[in-house]
Amino acid sequence: MKKKRIIVFGAGGHAKVVVDVLEQMGIYQIVGLVDDSVELKGTVRGGYSVLGNKDDLAGMSGAGIDGVIVALGDNYRRKLVHEEVERMGFRLISAIHPSAVIGSRVRIGAGTLVVAGVVVNVDTEIGENVIVNTGATIDHDCRIAAHVHLSPGVHLAGRVSIGEASHLGIGAVVLPNISVGRHCIVGAGAVVRENLPDKVVAVGNPARIIKQNEVALGF
Repeated sequence: MKKKRIIVFGAGGHAKVVVDVLEQMGIYQIVGLVDDSVELKGTVRGGYSVLGNKDDLAGMSGAGIDGVIVALGDNYRRKLVHEEVERMGFRLISAIHPSAVIGSRVRIGAGTLVVAGVVVNVDTEIGENVIVNTGATIDHDCRIAAHVHLSPGVHLAGRVSIGEASHLGIGAVVLPNISVGRHCIVGAGAVVRENLPDKVVAVGNPARIIKQNEVALGF
């Protein structure tokens, strides 16, 4: 079967993980990387050439590229680039590691990354441009909105809802039937036992709100 030709947007540490997942999948040919760091153009990262930046990517539309995946860890940069790439007319592809366990009737949006060791249980919905990082687990009937990042070792119980562009730190836990609002930051190791409103930062066990998420106020 002919492999689909794709470009990875990003050339940092997170992009290494994305590239590894794509290679493990075995169905894509990575044409190269693009990155907005001007000094990276023409260099080689992980065996792939950095072809240029966003402007160069726009010029590749219609040049036999079957898809793009945005490999940026920061939720807001990833959201903006994802939307810009979409406007360029490229198809956004998802990357799902072969070791991930995906349950029945799970829906995964375009541009989403699911890394090694992840478990996603039955009837869960994951939006576009989400990162489900190493060893995270998402139980039944969860709703994960677009542009979320679930860090390594995050555990969501059943019927949990995570709002758009929220970030859950390493090892965070959300108990059953709890909602985390849009643009929230949940600290590493926090245990969320009560609903969180939009645009807050919460830490600890039990998780308590310590401030507003100032970065999110412009969104």
